[in-house]
Amino acid sequence: MSNKISENNEQTPVLIAGGGLTGLSAALFLLQQGIRPLLIEKRPTTSVHPRSRGFDVRTMELFRELQLDGAIREAGKALAAAWGIYTGDSLPAILAQVGAAYNKVKHPIELPGLEKIAALSPVAGARCTQDLAEPLLQQAAIDRGADVRFHTELLSFTQTDDHVIAYIRNRDTGISETITCRYMIAADGGSSPIRRELCVETTGPGPLGNLLNIYFEAPLGEAVRDREFSIGIIKKTGITGMLTAINNNDKWVMHLHYDPQQDKPEDYTTERLESIIREAIDMPEIPVRIISMMPWKPTANTVTNMQHGRIFIAGDAAHQMTPYGGKGAASGIQDAHNLAWKLAMVLQHKAHPSLLDTYSPERQPVGLRNALLSAEMADEKGLVDPSGLMKQFANVTEAEALTGMIHRLGLPDYCYTSSAIAGKPLITSPDTIKTEGQPGTRVPHQWLTENNTRISTLDLAVTHFALVTADASQAWQDAAAKMETLFRIPIPVKVITDEQWLTTAHLEAGMALLIRPDGFIAWHSADPSYTLEQALKRILGVKTQEAVTEK
Repeated sequence: MSNKISENNEQTPVLIAGGGLTGLSAALFLLQQGIRPLLIEKRPTTSVHPRSRGFDVRTMELFRELQLDGAIREAGKALAAAWGIYTGDSLPAILAQVGAAYNKVKHPIELPGLEKIAALSPVAGARCTQDLAEPLLQQAAIDRGADVRFHTELLSFTQTDDHVIAYIRNRDTGISETITCRYMIAADGGSSPIRRELCVETTGPGPLGNLLNIYFEAPLGEAVRDREFSIGIIKKTGITGMLTAINNNDKWVMHLHYDPQQDKPEDYTTERLESIIREAIDMPEIPVRIISMMPWKPTANTVTNMQHGRIFIAGDAAHQMTPYGGKGAASGIQDAHNLAWKLAMVLQHKAHPSLLDTYSPERQPVGLRNALLSAEMADEKGLVDPSGLMKQFANVTEAEALTGMIHRLGLPDYCYTSSAIAGKPLITSPDTIKTEGQPGTRVPHQWLTENNTRISTLDLAVTHFALVTADASQAWQDAAAKMETLFRIPIPVKVITDEQWLTTAHLEAGMALLIRPDGFIAWHSADPSYTLEQALKRILGVKTQEAVTEK
């Protein structure tokens, strides 16, 4: 392949470096907000390895916004029954322990006794491996207008006060070209070259072990039927690892611990790997074929700042975590969702660039918390430690245990604090349910009927702000209309009279709350610190009737 230099200098509002789950989701969220991005990915295709195996509740809420939740759920339906962690010296020993409860649900949130938590969202989490999810996101991004270029690598970049210049190369043709963008999203994975180039400071325990990810084929469908499981921890002489379900039929992954002082990954030949897998599954009649093997280190590490000038770090590039809490893909996708509406408002001259300064203060603490919790679930070899999860629920109150379960299932249990939130918490409590409805939290879910269509309160503000009131008072209609004129943004008003929801949202007669385009409450009239106009000034970083110039 020859190297050629194109004189073409393309312009794009946002360049996304990385075409994994985070980068593709970022493209879709930007498109949703009216911004057409350019996405580049150095790989020729989406992931060929299963990697991530599912999405938590909040992530499925976001895919529901994109009208992709059904496709994701359908793609991963073969894995839907695989839940639970078991330990044994072989696959038969593990199967002997599997109970029936998990096999009747498609996500633990559907288990008996968790109805109160399930009612907090319009959706449940879902199983779907990364190799099945990424093509769906890629095709949706292309169909909806994104410029998506795989097998295209980022060679270098520079940034100034008002733009980023990136040098990219098509790995098929060898042609290099220059891209000038207003902003760049670094979604280039755990080994992020962009993060290294920026010399970004990180925090966390770092690598936690040395594992071999062995993707293999073995017809075990009949053996596990009605006894599906998520993770089987295999411990026997010479073998310590985790057997994980991929499709509950013929595709499986074994995460094998190895000692780098004694072995190197290349020492594990196909024949040696097949022998290890046969011994682990302990079913001599079952044929085994190795599909791929790659070494990896379960790691918990987070950048201290997710914004560097006009470059925003997201996903694994910003926060590496073990897969045991199920928050890796979720954290990255939620990073992208938080950032997309802010980029759109700035690029569309509806907000001052200072709005973008709220991305890291809001998302970095979430990524750090998820990474540290995932580290607590790893043992000394870097494998999942079921007791690590139980320790997090030991010696806690009922409210704290409920909050912990909400976190595990993936409902947003965090509260943002930044200049994009106007107001203080209305109450403090270890019970996440009791703290719903206050500034900085995701708006509480409630089913509503609008134009004979069932919608969720989460649908009220997706591409704009929305004002929710407790009564049909004309005063809030007039206030919203005035703000639309002053700030040149749409602010539809929704009246909700359901008493249970009003109690959850701390709304009384004459009160209102403002929802951001990401579904989080930006302001609540119960806090007298800000009027609606003052709140919007703070959030958007602008003065009324002031032209917003995006630098």
